[in-house]
Amino acid sequence: MSEYESIHGTRVKYLTSDPTLDSTTEGQVWYNSTSGANKALVQLKAWSSGGNANTGGYGAAGAGTQTAGIIFGRTAPVTGASEEYFGFTFFTTASLNTARRYAAGFGTQSAAVASGGNGTARTADSEEYNGTAWSEGNNLNTARQGAAGAGILTAGLVFGGDAPPNTAITETYDGTSYSEVNDLNTARRFLGGAGTQTAALAFGGIDPGPSTLADNESWDGTSWTEVGNLNNSKRSGGSAGTQAHALYFGGHSPSAYVNTSEEWDGSSWTTTPNMATARGYMGGFGTASAAAGATGYVPGTPTPGRIQTEEYASSTTVTTAAAWSSGTNIPISVHSSGSATNGPQNANLMFGGYNSVGRINTVNEYNGSSWTSGNNTPSVYADGQQGGAQTAAFGAGGYQPSRTDATIEYDGTNWSAGGALAYPLSQGGGCGTLTAGLCFGGEGAPGPVGHNSTQEYNGSSWTTVNNMASPIKGDPTAFGIQTAAIQNSGTNPASSEGAMPTSPSGFVRTSQSYDGTTWTAVASSSMGGRNCAGFGTQSDGVSAGGEAAPATAGMFRTEQWDGTGWTNVANLSTNSQHAAPGGDAPAGLYMGGTGAPGLVNTTQEFARTVETVTASTLTTS
Repeated sequence: MSEYESIHGTRVKYLTSDPTLDSTTEGQVWYNSTSGANKALVQLKAWSSGGNANTGGYGAAGAGTQTAGIIFGRTAPVTGASEEYFGFTFFTTASLNTARRYAAGFGTQSAAVASGGNGTARTADSEEYNGTAWSEGNNLNTARQGAAGAGILTAGLVFGGDAPPNTAITETYDGTSYSEVNDLNTARRFLGGAGTQTAALAFGGIDPGPSTLADNESWDGTSWTEVGNLNNSKRSGGSAGTQAHALYFGGHSPSAYVNTSEEWDGSSWTTTPNMATARGYMGGFGTASAAAGATGYVPGTPTPGRIQTEEYASSTTVTTAAAWSSGTNIPISVHSSGSATNGPQNANLMFGGYNSVGRINTVNEYNGSSWTSGNNTPSVYADGQQGGAQTAAFGAGGYQPSRTDATIEYDGTNWSAGGALAYPLSQGGGCGTLTAGLCFGGEGAPGPVGHNSTQEYNGSSWTTVNNMASPIKGDPTAFGIQTAAIQNSGTNPASSEGAMPTSPSGFVRTSQSYDGTTWTAVASSSMGGRNCAGFGTQSDGVSAGGEAAPATAGMFRTEQWDGTGWTNVANLSTNSQHAAPGGDAPAGLYMGGTGAPGLVNTTQEFARTVETVTASTLTTS
């Protein structure tokens, strides 16, 4: 009998406690003498629910990654609907110019290609997406539906499909034109595909027989070669990955829709955990370790209801998804209040705002489980810039009761006057502490349109410093400290002051980072809006809720910032805007607001995504 050392070249370690668990210990086996157990760190594989698409149906194509994907086209009826996916939430974007289903998709979220498909007939039409709109490109040489795609916009590959009949034709795309190259060995339609223009896989599908296939072919940039077959024959599944590591999920077996999933390791296919729902003709995208399957044909489910998304994860960590939960209700329903934006979840503050009658001066303190009344602000307060903690907060500008430059300070008991802003200002971004505060953008500042001004507070006076990289008319999200802050979203500089924009172009998706001296443009958020609540730090923050055209009721969305980009996570429990923020990214607050049908008094508490590396106990039988 072979021993572990002879197979792996190392001995099983004898330890009194488990080692530090991270990705470097994957596959390591050890004996824990304290617990008397053999243990190993192994890859954990599972499907889980993702965010629903806005338009149901089947026959969509997909491209991109699990946290930055896109699906486009589907039926029924045939549509050009296109939606971007950000790891939890879909946002509708510009539709294809030619409505279709069963197109081949490849590329990225901001540079995708829709090739072929079927609108009223099989088509050779090809379109390119630039992150904003679809434009017509040069057509395929062979019109077809049900083909597979691989690669990127400037180096793509389309293979197989139904012309009719089934075809083995393979075409490359250079970002401008398609060129026919060597055929597949087996003509097929509704096959899976993965990889790049020079290193791709073609698996499954249905041949002219018609027989459902398990065949798998590998492409080296010149020719196709038969490699290891799937364990089970199927067609119309979702696919993701590369030539060396691919995933094929869902689809239709010879007799029924299935929820099975198989993973390719470069030489053979292995059965992996099943999806929750059997379905086919879905939009698949991502990698073999982090894939997504969206919409699709679900037997017995009406087309509009076919909106589900499932996400696949193969990791050494157990992930607890971010979530919102209900805290204790605020004593009053209120929106546009000031808060201790940099105070923790269990020691925060709300002051002023609007109730059903108008602006108020009420103060309420939160300890994480209950609300207590505090001393009122000197006058009414709403729509200002604020920051600080429960015992050291400030509210600058806003309406007190008219637009003002005044600053008020709170010591946990009493309010006092602080230094004046450079000019009356409202609806700007505010963050930082009482002795190192920051405000930027907003309405009321000098200038006919847009406001890029920045002011810093030292606890007694405000100083105008360098302008923002780009102006924000009003209602931006703000979080961080004076020397490390983030701006996200807000109102377009050309918008009328105080007015609700009537189209998405009235809002901005841009984000900017401030280092205490200079503003720098960083990655944009997934969807433009205003009146979002932000909390956290420059490297770990959250933007939640808000308002976007054409709806005025607010948004459920939550986006998490990691210092580089935005990822959509758990939706709010209650849809609203104009809420007061507090806390940090691991434990935040979203307090009050206005939604549908009106003012709310809810307290919503945020808990971020937690990933835990877990060792498995080995058993013998």
